[in-house]
Amino acid sequence: MSLPDDLQPNQLLHYLPDHQVLVCTSCHYAIQPRAISRHLKEIHHLYRSRRRAFLRHVADLTLKDPQDVIPPKAHQFPVAGLPVEHGLKCDADGCQYLCVSLKRMQNHWIAEHDRKGAPGVDWSPAPLQTFFRGNLLRYITRDRRDEKNGIEAAKERGGCPRAMVMCDVPQNSNQSQHASHPNSLSGGSAGGMHEWRGLDSMDSIILKTFARGLDSMDSFIFENYFFSTYQTFVTNDETERIWKTIVPDLASQNTFLWHGMLACSSLHMAHFNPDQRDEFTVRACSHQDQAIPLFRYAIQHPDADNCDAILAYSFLLIIYSFAAYRPEESLLLVNSVGEEELLPSWFHFIRGGCSMLCSVWDNITRGPARALADAWDLPIEIEDDDIPYLDHLLAVIPPQTAAHPWPDQVVQVYTNAATELSRSFACLETLGASSTTWDILRIWPMRVSMEYMSLLHDRHPGALILLAYYCILLKRMEIQWYFEGRAAKLMAAIILNLDEGWHWCIHEPLKRVGIHS
Repeated sequence: MSLPDDLQPNQLLHYLPDHQVLVCTSCHYAIQPRAISRHLKEIHHLYRSRRRAFLRHVADLTLKDPQDVIPPKAHQFPVAGLPVEHGLKCDADGCQYLCVSLKRMQNHWIAEHDRKGAPGVDWSPAPLQTFFRGNLLRYITRDRRDEKNGIEAAKERGGCPRAMVMCDVPQNSNQSQHASHPNSLSGGSAGGMHEWRGLDSMDSIILKTFARGLDSMDSFIFENYFFSTYQTFVTNDETERIWKTIVPDLASQNTFLWHGMLACSSLHMAHFNPDQRDEFTVRACSHQDQAIPLFRYAIQHPDADNCDAILAYSFLLIIYSFAAYRPEESLLLVNSVGEEELLPSWFHFIRGGCSMLCSVWDNITRGPARALADAWDLPIEIEDDDIPYLDHLLAVIPPQTAAHPWPDQVVQVYTNAATELSRSFACLETLGASSTTWDILRIWPMRVSMEYMSLLHDRHPGALILLAYYCILLKRMEIQWYFEGRAAKLMAAIILNLDEGWHWCIHEPLKRVGIHS
């Protein structure tokens, strides 16, 4: 393989100090310390006079023999400069076998585990790398069984992906078709995709996404999305398919969605890894800052090509808004001035998702992410015969003979909002166990008027009382990592803003949310 005449030694030979190996950037694998000169001569056809500069460049480097190479830590995968291959890992307890051949994995199970294994049960897809080729081929991947890495504490609480293991392969194994270099968007992985098309489509997405040239931390965050984060968004089999395969595929074509995935996954890791919370939170903010301008442009120019990605990102934006919540914020109690600031940012998408995408809504309802659009459909209509809390909520309205009666317009706005809130309770009771986080989030907020939101912005006691009762429903969401403790914090903010003379009205929500005034 001939090289350009002006190629410099540091452009061809890249030293990885963490692993003490020298990687050829043209061949994309490490060179044995005693084979550097031969590699330059036989592979790249460099004459002796030209080889001298390259050999001087590496003369003082500390290089490990293949058997002594320092393996990557969990957060260092994938190793920069090495291709990511489409492979398999054995899932048997205590087994660390890795390969890139389905036939070889089948033979492994017969030989080592005394039975014929089954895909998806006994082995699963995994991105693989190797430092060396030929007889020194040893695959590495990320494995959850390694609990020695400092970030592994997050994994035990639901957050972290696989740490590293290394596994020998038979010396006479045939070399497989390799994926393209991680920093290239060329089609070098096409052969591997064809060979492995029977495997989970998550793998093809992993390979395509590694082509973005992720650094070690983003690689870690990216894989966490697949092994953990996306599962926290799932409400049924169809949405599992969407969050696991459709959304990542859309993200490969829409950069704002790609950054949104990483932002949420990073906050997920921050939540379950308090020792590195600041580091992951900063990375999440970075991705979100890159996503927002692109998303704003997309939402102003929706079309058939980006509408599904816009819809998916709207969900991620809501989750991010909750997960990035700060103690000084009050969730629904907006402090900004101006009519356009009556709603928090996530609330805009709960209320206005349909209107923002009305020009392409037909495309969405026929598209691959159509199940997400169901979140904007009310799950069930409720009659007004017997709906919870309504009598109590209406009894809150001061009589006209009171010292400070509410104006008729305020009474009407309050009555309508109270009725809708009571219907929401009835609706969720009817749905029972089938109700979802998204039902709770939008079943009442989608129906309240802007006049009510204006009252809430002004801290009107009636608006605060209704919000306190809505906290009963929000309390159900606290099982989600991104909403943990939010209902209680909102209730605490309500108490601070509600005059003590009205506290008798919210005894029930205080008890249900678990707060003592």
